[in-house]
Amino acid sequence: MAPTARRFVISDIHGCSKTFHALVQKIAPTKSDRIYLLGDYIDRGRDGAGVIDFILELQQQGYQLFPLLGNHEYDLVQAWKTYDPRTLKGFVGRINKSHCLLDENGDLIQKYVDFAKNLPYYTDLGDFFLVHAGLNFTIDDPLSDTMAMLVIRRFAKNADISRIGNKRIIYGHEPTPILRIKEAIEKRADVIPLDNGCFYTKAHKIYDVSQLGSLCCLNLNDFTLTLQRNIE
Repeated sequence: MAPTARRFVISDIHGCSKTFHALVQKIAPTKSDRIYLLGDYIDRGRDGAGVIDFILELQQQGYQLFPLLGNHEYDLVQAWKTYDPRTLKGFVGRINKSHCLLDENGDLIQKYVDFAKNLPYYTDLGDFFLVHAGLNFTIDDPLSDTMAMLVIRRFAKNADISRIGNKRIIYGHEPTPILRIKEAIEKRADVIPLDNGCFYTKAHKIYDVSQLGSLCCLNLNDFTLTLQRNIE
């Protein structure tokens, strides 16, 4: 990697393809830069297919994108492996609002399965550890619990990064108020959340959407944060 290359991390796009396009345009990556994606490209938003297509298109053009597995991609693959065609169609289309992943016959488009089933659980950059949801620090070997990497919540209070070589952890999965994200970045915290709930722009019974609704991109080289409001 060239000394001037930047390292970007983007979290939880959730089908917001227009917002993703706008964020990439805003950071204007070169082909020497690296873009790490923390999973959950599909579901909730309407165009998970467009998100994956854009990732694949950028890779084909020579841009360095490194997508991780999120729990939504994991669930998609498990459903594909175990559900009958009718149940799979209902799970993908009706439950997860991802009709875009289905063809005109209601079958799951194979290229999206192929994309999801080949994603890694984490990326170790030497100075940073990137993962979708976090690590289970309540066990002897946090790296042995791959399911926790996809679904764990509120793990930061137990985080001991000395057990993973003192690497700062960057994670997504939990929609986090923008003020908390900025505070963690400014403090250079051991554990930095990056999911600002890009999809959540309307009143919600759990989340305060006034603090959500942006797609976040963190430059690991200088800790600058770039935000793109949802424009779907």
